[in-house]
Amino acid sequence: MSQIDALEQAWKYGAELVATVGDEDLSAPTPCAGWDVRALLNHLLGESKMQSEVNRGLPSVHDESDRFGDGDIAGVWATVAADNVASWREAGVEGERTYFYGTFPAAVALTINIGEVLVHTWDLATALGRTVTTDPDHVAMAYGLWSAVPLDGLRAGGQLGPEVPVPADAPLLDRLLGLLGRQP
Repeated sequence: MSQIDALEQAWKYGAELVATVGDEDLSAPTPCAGWDVRALLNHLLGESKMQSEVNRGLPSVHDESDRFGDGDIAGVWATVAADNVASWREAGVEGERTYFYGTFPAAVALTINIGEVLVHTWDLATALGRTVTTDPDHVAMAYGLWSAVPLDGLRAGGQLGPEVPVPADAPLLDRLLGLLGRQP
């Protein structure tokens, strides 16, 4: 499976969950400290919109404004997801991508994008007390990236919590979540 296909599939897994989110769920706390469901969704959708814009040669703009107000959460998810995947198909995975937080080879930037969708979809499912489907190949992509880079700066900056110890023989998703500061 190509990375772009993996991204598309990750968005689809999330769409199944997002279709169940009601207005009453938006204030539920998430595993991301200080974020409720609304903030989590706005972060993920804003980050993905920024990645799409960078793929189209636009500057990186960090914008986590409210994406859906009291409207169609699933519809906004679907629109952002389709645009995000289309932007990668248009741009391909050659060259580099520069965001406000750094410059990366395009394939690495795409893996970051996949990981954002995967992990924040898990965060959403956890906040709602629901389950979400994850693909082991997506998890392996994200874990391969995040286990290979130093995370101390992200922890110090508050983007990640402290690593949560997870047994070495735990499922790879649990190890990824623990690495990224979540309690699997």
